[in-house]
Parts: sequence; C-alpha cells; structure tokens
Amino acid sequence: MILLAACGSGPGRSAYRPHLPVIPGCWQEILGEPHWRLEWIGEEGVWKDWEGPAGSEPPLLSPVVEWTTPVLAWPFWPEAGLSPGVMRPGGALFPWDARDGSLRLSWEGGVDAVFWKELAAADRSSEASQGRLPWYFDWQRFRKLLESGDVPDELRRDPWLADWREIAGKTVESGFDRRRIVSRRLTEVAVPGLDGSWVGASPFTPPLEAPPGGPLVLMAAAAPDTWVSLTGVLRCSTLGWVLRRR
Repeated sequence: MILLAACGSGPGRSAYRPHLPVIPGCWQEILGEPHWRLEWIGEEGVWKDWEGPAGSEPPLLSPVVEWTTPVLAWPFWPEAGLSPGVMRPGGALFPWDARDGSLRLSWEGGVDAVFWKELAAADRSSEASQGRLPWYFDWQRFRKLLESGDVPDELRRDPWLADWREIAGKTVESGFDRRRIVSRRLTEVAVPGLDGSWVGASPFTPPLEAPPGGPLVLMAAAAPDTWVSLTGVLRCSTLGWVLRRR
C-alpha cells in the first residue's frame, strides 16, 4: 500500500523481456529444471505475479519507471514438494538491470530484491522512518558494498547468511549501517542416517556430501532452512529437524 500511494500509473510505459538466471548445476542434478514464479510491481504501482512450468517463457514486464523497483524470480519444484519461497530467489532491480528491452535477473539480484521488499514491509511507526523508503535507497552503493572487503568474507560468498528482514527493520528505524551486515549465528548440527549429496536453499551454497550411513553435518540457524537430496527434503534449525522422503 505504501508503494501504491506513492506511485500512480502514467503514459509511455515500456515492456521488458525478463531473462531468468541459470540454476546451479547441483540443483539441476538433484531437482531438474524448475518451474518459476515471477513477482514484480506493475505500472499501476501494485504487485503482480506469474507462474510457469519448466521451459515456459515469462511475459513482458512493464515496471513503474519513476522509481527503483524489484523483480523476484522464485524457482520451485512441485513434484518434489518445493513450493515458491522455499529455495532462494533470483531477481533484478529496475531500471539498473534493464538494457535494450531486456531485464537481466541474477542470483545476486535476488538478494537486492528481497531486501527491497523487506524495507517496504518494515514497521514505520516513527516519524524518521517515514522517509526511509526502498525506492529512495542508494542501491548502486549497496551493491558495491556487498562486493567489497567491507563485509565479512562469508557474506560475500553467500549473502543469504544475513538476516535481511532484521537488517531492513533496523535500517528503516535508524538508517543504514554496513556493520549490521553480518551472518546469522550458526550451529553445527549432525542429522543421523542421512548420506549422499544434499543441496541448500541458497544458490551460493556448495552441496554437502554425507558419508555412507551418515550423518549429514550442516550449519543451522535459529530459523529453519531447507536441504534437498534425491531421497528427501530436510527442514533443519538449531531446535530440531524434520525429514520428508521424496
């Protein structure tokens, strides 16, 4: 609703062809080609979405041209019980990722797009927070920061280790501070009886290899995350784990 109030529709909208990111090879080996769910803010200033099976061509997108707005591309595998939102998305920021009628979505852009959405959804009960809107954020500087040595090495390798919802809330409350971009606290967890190759929900995470008979050893946070193999889908946090056989 914040965006709807700020962005009205207008004439002269352009359409852009979204180009989806290539899924990691380890995802391909275990899950095959994904279905996709696109989410974007249309020319009317409201969220739109589209879903298509593997191999289908996404529609042309006509984003709001007055502001920086996100496009999210969620891969999902209904046959494996993995719905949109389980695996981390690709994405883009318009107009920064648009060129010559194309919109290039990337896995790095998915982090930007989710952070944009979290900024938009954060609490704005204070007067100062009212002006800290995602379409005014310095996204070019933010992107350079994530590539620099000013953030921890593990975050450069996998930016999904950060809690972007918490960072967004604090940014809206008191302004952006790069020192908040740190990894969530992780604890080693050994899940008995699981072996073979397992892939995580982040496209930046290398697969884990468990020895025959297990255990599968992984790093878990307080919030549950997902790991997938040819034989099962594992949801695991520091509080426990749940396995669903495929």
